[in-house]
Amino acid sequence: MGAEQSSRAWGLLRQQGRDPAELPLASEALRMWPTLPQELGADMQLTRNGILMLAESAEDEVRLIDAEANAKLHGIECRLLTPREVALLIPELASGWRIGLYTPNDGHVEPIEATHAFATAARSLGVDIHENSPVLGVETTAGVASGAVTARGVFAGEAILCISGIGSADVTRTLGTSLPIQVVRATVAQTLPASRITPIPVWAPHAAFRPRADGTFYVGNGYRGIDAEHDLTLESFRHLRAFFPMFLANRHVVRLRIGRPLIEDLRRRGADRADPLSEPEPNHRLVKENAHGFARLVPQFKELGIARSWAGRIDATPDLIPMIGELPSVRRYYIAAGFNGHGLALAPAVGRALAEIVVDGRSSVDLHGLRVERYGEGDFKRTGKL
Repeated sequence: MGAEQSSRAWGLLRQQGRDPAELPLASEALRMWPTLPQELGADMQLTRNGILMLAESAEDEVRLIDAEANAKLHGIECRLLTPREVALLIPELASGWRIGLYTPNDGHVEPIEATHAFATAARSLGVDIHENSPVLGVETTAGVASGAVTARGVFAGEAILCISGIGSADVTRTLGTSLPIQVVRATVAQTLPASRITPIPVWAPHAAFRPRADGTFYVGNGYRGIDAEHDLTLESFRHLRAFFPMFLANRHVVRLRIGRPLIEDLRRRGADRADPLSEPEPNHRLVKENAHGFARLVPQFKELGIARSWAGRIDATPDLIPMIGELPSVRRYYIAAGFNGHGLALAPAVGRALAEIVVDGRSSVDLHGLRVERYGEGDFKRTGKL
């Protein structure tokens, strides 16, 4: 349960840096998160102390100024900080920043605890959760989705929701529709414990970190570093025309790799597609680079070692925002996929929106820019930036 993406997330709850089409969901989710620990009766280590971005160069400064203007245009509270204000906010940070951008209402949560809290609450309401039961396809009756075909048999339903992350494309393909989803791999590391300096996550040019309650830090790439890697498989050539502009626009932060995933893809095509994927491998070179960047950010932790590292697979779309809604070609089959690493933060609002769509036929949150059919219509941005 949640073993693929949810268990590997940073747990950031942010509005800053969202695509305008995604902002209504992000804002609604951030409104919902503060009450969830009490509603679900679970400690998710929810913290809302904001997120800080830092600018080192003139180009970085322009990026933050533009981000601040765009955020305020959409009603997000944030403010630009002088170097002195950055130092006052987090005194332990290295100096030399041109400006900072602080979004005080953003925050973070522990992903595994949050995932288990949702699952426990669902079970208490009578939901059956079958783990280790891969979905092989979807049955239809007169053009209407009527059942999920699994390794344990067919589960009938009046509506079928596909929220399968990187597996969404495989499941939906059994209905004769190919979703434009490619898989990218991101690497994260966790430090050894240290004295806790701040509850505020920091996103800087060469590294980013998110503090945890146990004194450790999640450490990853900065916004000028390698954001993700795409392991080439046969699937890489599907929807190439839609994805190529996005990969080109992000060529400095996305790397293409050839290795075990290609061999694995070839093997699975000749066997059972339901076989589990192997564990994604972290890029240890990136771990070292990001650890070095973290030491530059917080010099007092220069000797702080890395306790572990891991990788996660992310379902990416050509415009880097999710697709949510009913599949145009099959009634009562609903998709929520392509979250591009944003799924955990948006989860409460996505769940409510899907419930409204299934029951009422429409969502109270504007999802027009996230509709599934936008790709077939060609109505999407082809150069979204990571």
